[in-house]
Parts: sequence; C-alpha cells; structure tokens
Amino acid sequence: MQTVLPPPAEFIPVALPLTEHSAPNAYATILSGINNLLPGVRLALYMLHEGLPEETMTAGRRLFDGRRSQIHFVDVSEWMQTYNPAYLDTTDRTTFYSLAVPTLFANFSRIVYLSDDILLRACPSLLYYSIPATAQIGATRDLLLIPAQTNGFRLPQAIAGGPPLVDYHCGALGVLDSNNYFQNGVLVFNMAEISQAQAEECGHLCSTLFWMSDQDILNRIFYGKVHFIHQNWNVCWGPGCVEASETLPAEWKKIYDDGLANPFAVHFSGFPKPWTGWDGPYAEDFRRLLGDVLRAFP
Repeated sequence: MQTVLPPPAEFIPVALPLTEHSAPNAYATILSGINNLLPGVRLALYMLHEGLPEETMTAGRRLFDGRRSQIHFVDVSEWMQTYNPAYLDTTDRTTFYSLAVPTLFANFSRIVYLSDDILLRACPSLLYYSIPATAQIGATRDLLLIPAQTNGFRLPQAIAGGPPLVDYHCGALGVLDSNNYFQNGVLVFNMAEISQAQAEECGHLCSTLFWMSDQDILNRIFYGKVHFIHQNWNVCWGPGCVEASETLPAEWKKIYDDGLANPFAVHFSGFPKPWTGWDGPYAEDFRRLLGDVLRAFP
C-alpha cells in the first residue's frame, strides 16, 4: 500500500480528517495551531480524505501553502477499501482515518493526529515533542468517562450483550485499568516504535463492532504502550461536559477544572458544535477562526 514521504526535517507533521462538509472546521483547527506557532516552527499538514472537490483543496492551499506551513492531501480510499470498516451506519467514515495513520505514515518518525473539532491554544511542536522516544503513542486519559466505572453505566445491548464499562474495557479491549483508557481527539503516533503487525491490526479490527469504534481499537492495540501527555492537551468541552465533570472523583475533577481554566487544546466533543449552535467558553474563539477560513472559499 502506498505510503507518504516525510516532510523536510524543519517541519512538524500534523494530520487531520477532511471532507467537503467538514473542511471549514478542519481548516479552523489548523488555523488555531498556525496562530500559536513558536518562532521558527513550521507545519506540514496532511489532510486525509476520500475524494475532495477541487475548490476545497484550493481553499486549503490558499490558507496554508506559505512561509509557515505546507499542505498535502492524502487519499485514504485504498486503505478504506482494503480493510472495509463495518458498522458505518453507527459512525462516520472519517472516524476510521486515524487507524490508517500507522500504515500511511510508516516512513515518518512521528506525527500528530487531531480531530476536526479542536481549538489549539499552544504550539503543535510542543505536542509533537511531548512523548519519549520509547512510547508508541501519546494521548490523554478520557477523564469524563471515569465516572461510568462506578455509576452503574452499561454498554448498549448490541455491544457484547451490554456489559458494565469496566468489564468491557477489561474483557474486550484488554484495558485492565479503566483510568488508563485514553481519548483519541489528540494523538501523537511514534512511528519508529509501532510495528507493521500493529499497523495491520488497526485495519483488521475495523470489521469488528466496538462501542467507541476507532478509540476502542487504538486502546486495544496500544494499551500499556501509551505515554499520557498533559491533560490540558485535550480538554473536552461541550454539551454535558460540565455535568459529567461534577461526578468525577476529587482528584480527577481538579485536573479537569485546571485544564478548562488554561487549556492547550479544547476538544469540542459531543453535539451540537460551536458551528452548529452550541455556545460557551472558547466557542466564540473557534467561530472567529471559522470566519477567517470561510473568506478563503469562493
């Protein structure tokens, strides 16, 4: 399968999923990173897609081909056809794009992967260098899922018969400590440490029904091999997040509150999003970026 050539050494590689519909918010995510670049840092952007209108790519080039960044469009159609993710009626196709990263970018030393609903408030280079050379992947804990371990939450019946969350994590994913289950909105893949077998497993597991799709698959493959980056790199914020945080044990609640007060990256999890009507801290910051991005479209 075709792999992507690494960028020049002075560029920090960052990958995101992209569709025609999601382009404005994906480009706004990138712009938030560009606006926080430290002196001398440049980004190589890799937009993962399955066919895009020329105007979408032209807008991306207009925004990001310049002194501080370069943009590339990487078609993941071959990978998607090879592994043929199942249960697409329950999730979006782009959900699986992160699982293609270990294959498509096998020749890189490492790469940052962001979902398309992130507001960066710090330089992506700090994220890129946030994990040691021995780690396979860098991520943050899924803090807001921690209360589900003890509040009686059970998975939908269609998922392994509806077990309690802790039993599912342990039995289906091999995640022996649910506190160490990680979130997939902000990831650092350390390609030098990821084996070809693990890359292939990312694809093969796409045909198995999991509750959290790609996030569960990544946890199953990389549990015990993840370096937990600073929680401020993935502060989940959106409808229901405050309510969920109120049920956190005190130690985790403090970590969440400290992150929300000074996030390095805000993850607008859940629905609606800032661009579909949700309002709250940091939402207006993202909408201003969207306004800047939309001026690059015809």
